Amino acid sequence: MTKVTEKKNDKSNLFIQEGESFFKVGKFEDALECFEKVLSINQRNWKALNSKGCCLMKLNRVPEAKLCFDESLKIDDSKSESWGCLGTYYLQIDDNEHAKKYFNKAEQLEGNELAYSQLAYFFYTIEDHHKAELYVERALSLNNKNESALNTKGLLYIHHEDLPSAIEIFRTLIGMNSSNSVYHSNLGYAYFLNKNILEARKALDDSISLNPSNAYALNNSAILYHSQSDYLTAWNYIEKAVSINPKVLRFWGNKADILISLIKSGDESFGTFQDVGYFLYRADLSTVDVMISLSTGAIELSKEERDQILIGMINMDNFFTQTVNDSLVSREDYLNIYKMSLETVALLGASRPEEFSFAHYTTQDTANALIFQNSQFRLNSVTTANDPKEGYPLLNFLGFTGAYSPNIYQAFVGSFTFNPDSLNQFRLYGKNNNIEGSGVSLILSFEYFADNADLNKGLTTPLTDNLATKETTKQPLFRCIYIDPLSRRVISLGHKEACVFYRENIGVERSALDEKVDNYLKFINELTRKVEDSLINLNDKISILYDKIKDNDDQRKEIFKIIPMLLIHLRYLVKHYDFKEEQECRIIQVEPLIKNQHVKLTSDNNRMYIDYLPFHSDDKSYLREIYWGPKTSNFELFKDRVMHLGMNIFCMKNDHPFT
Repeated sequence: MTKVTEKKNDKSNLFIQEGESFFKVGKFEDALECFEKVLSINQRNWKALNSKGCCLMKLNRVPEAKLCFDESLKIDDSKSESWGCLGTYYLQIDDNEHAKKYFNKAEQLEGNELAYSQLAYFFYTIEDHHKAELYVERALSLNNKNESALNTKGLLYIHHEDLPSAIEIFRTLIGMNSSNSVYHSNLGYAYFLNKNILEARKALDDSISLNPSNAYALNNSAILYHSQSDYLTAWNYIEKAVSINPKVLRFWGNKADILISLIKSGDESFGTFQDVGYFLYRADLSTVDVMISLSTGAIELSKEERDQILIGMINMDNFFTQTVNDSLVSREDYLNIYKMSLETVALLGASRPEEFSFAHYTTQDTANALIFQNSQFRLNSVTTANDPKEGYPLLNFLGFTGAYSPNIYQAFVGSFTFNPDSLNQFRLYGKNNNIEGSGVSLILSFEYFADNADLNKGLTTPLTDNLATKETTKQPLFRCIYIDPLSRRVISLGHKEACVFYRENIGVERSALDEKVDNYLKFINELTRKVEDSLINLNDKISILYDKIKDNDDQRKEIFKIIPMLLIHLRYLVKHYDFKEEQECRIIQVEPLIKNQHVKLTSDNNRMYIDYLPFHSDDKSYLREIYWGPKTSNFELFKDRVMHLGMNIFCMKNDHPFT
């Protein structure tokens, strides 16, 4: 190496060190200038390109940052931190699917301190806290003063509700770098959660003083003042936070909460309950989830107030808007019917603590693929369901007759049951060569599903945006309704049978177990009555609409097309009472069909499906137990394969009374 080259390298290294120092204290313009000096010496310095991109991200020059990261990877795509920088870019623009792709690439390469700290924060943001903790420790093992890793560690302490440790971490970070607004903001939030309001306010004021554009500090201040019933000050802070960074979903949720408090306190000058609904829509919340939250929230709301919030959300619902676009019948009539159908769905969440395991019956071949090949689980189109009348019992219950197509939308479902080892299910499902009892029952933990009722919240966003950024996320599980269309009665809801309780609790004192079962069945019976009342009210609303427009042929034809479409979520949770022994619960996901890259076709062109999460993968398994049907083969070999892979899964083949 010549002396000239050595001199250039020394100069570059000095500029990089100076730029990193400026970046550390939030002087991003000065840092950017340093990294540009490095690139003027050597435009192929991949490290300077990454650093320049990080500065541009902080200065909200996001498209320019992307060009830097792309150029860095063209120069050398073997650096873990370069892929991490690109992942950070996608994380900032809320494209989690691409962020995950590039962080996975970073994880596969040999990492360094920066890469590990990037991965730690990424896994924290997607709530994979175990991996976040792993990479925090890897980064800190290389440098126990890595500020990014320490900051993530503090956030993880908050998640685990270890607030004293979180406070200690953030105080340490401020001691290392007192000019970083983020550390003061996080300290303030930890103090707030620890109910130390004076210290929280001081830390948040310090954060905002250091950086008046720190949207997170402004949001945390809004939360603090809201908790102290100073709603006007809270509103001013949340307005600033949202205007600075409108992409942070929880800001909109906090804004909705503060507006509710303002209105309920008598100040209606900042918005209406429909505006609350709009803010909740911007928070990317499901209408069904909001319905449940409003009915159990800390602030008491009247039915009219709740309805106004829901109307504000539904007015932004892309699925609803497209379905009723240019309709002849009043939009308000359709909105009320759609809202009532979702209110029924909101009653059906399968989320009782007693129900936290669910079974999927399938063939041995499919079970092998799901367990040993890490295959994704498929949600299949209802058009190829085992029941040829799938989706019709509700329409018959409501007085509709004839055939209906869902137009540009279709429902995709994944079926499960509360009964893990049922001879009835083994006889019906998972048959090899049409032999009854030759299937497998795979028992999944509740972690496999969303823990709230985020039913199809993607449909509330514009269609193009939804398809561009969608990733495979957890979906909620809903119990099925079993009705008799002839008598128009709800016969049963999907639930866990008493025998399953008894088998799961062998050795438990008999009277205590009986009380637990009685309480659960009482809940199911009460819920069944609520669901029946809800369906009757829905039927009455539709009947009133029909009577109002029955003399208008065009409007009458329209409601026979549009109402079945609006009911698409509820329709496929309603089954004929002849199937009640299945005790089914379902994932249901409604998807647009036109040019939807997520909808796939099997190789024989006989089924349409969308991919869902794998049951089991190298780093995560949701499987708890596996039961084999009475006619399955190679059970012992299967158990050995499970053991060989080190899977902690209980395998069982019961002696059912079946020949």
